[in-house]
Amino acid sequence: MSNSFPYAAYPGVGVPTTFLVGPTTNPTRFDVHHSLLSKVSPLFTKPNGFPRIILSNISLPNIEPATFRMLFTWLYERKPPEYASDTNLLDLMKLWVLAGELGIWRTQNTVMRLGMALMQPAYFVCKIETVRWVYENTPVKSSLRDYIITIFCQRGPPIAPSTFSPDNERLGIFRDAADFMRKLNLVRAGNPRGLDGYDLYEQFPMQHTWSPSKNELAPVRVRGCLVTGGEDVDWSKIEYPLPSFLVWGIEWEDLPDMHFVSEENVRSVAGNVLKQIEFP
Repeated sequence: MSNSFPYAAYPGVGVPTTFLVGPTTNPTRFDVHHSLLSKVSPLFTKPNGFPRIILSNISLPNIEPATFRMLFTWLYERKPPEYASDTNLLDLMKLWVLAGELGIWRTQNTVMRLGMALMQPAYFVCKIETVRWVYENTPVKSSLRDYIITIFCQRGPPIAPSTFSPDNERLGIFRDAADFMRKLNLVRAGNPRGLDGYDLYEQFPMQHTWSPSKNELAPVRVRGCLVTGGEDVDWSKIEYPLPSFLVWGIEWEDLPDMHFVSEENVRSVAGNVLKQIEFP
């Protein structure tokens, strides 16, 4: 373990939990204080709220040491990584998966917000390789799969023949992408725009109608339609673009919070670590 890892800056602050990260033939050792682990993860906390003291090593053979270092530098220093390139989306996905393995669920949700903010520029690209990595490292119905598909459908590269590889098809990437594309079509339908100076809304005002829901707790539906007054609309001068920002659902949701995890999800995805903690 390098002296640059934050653990070394806090000598004498309790005993550590030791993690062996990376291939079992040549793992990298990291020590992390029990007190920090217990603050961020219920896996490392006793029912009475005190830290769970773990004296045996915890092995994380499928995690990259650089990812582990980044996550705990963030947690020790309380400062998330500052990413500015679309290539860093994969780094964030790796942080999310590691945080999930350790039950650090609040940080998982923060990672989703960071990824949303990172990928706002329309010229940023979510590569199919990033999507495939997520699918290969998460279980079916993982919220991270839905999250990355949402970004891919709006920030994906031009489709190439290699995109439709058997591996991508086997993972279910395009099945899930097609499902979300249907939602994006509903978003497009509610966003008509005039082309070449054709001022659609100046010629035809928009009228909104409200449809009450069947039960009072459900949201009311708001619909918009153009009032043409019998005049013809030049449909050749109308396009239906997506908003410039990332949308997460048919209601134009601008935050990914529907994909957040909760403390109740922790034990279901942390099986590898749980086995080592509870049955060392």
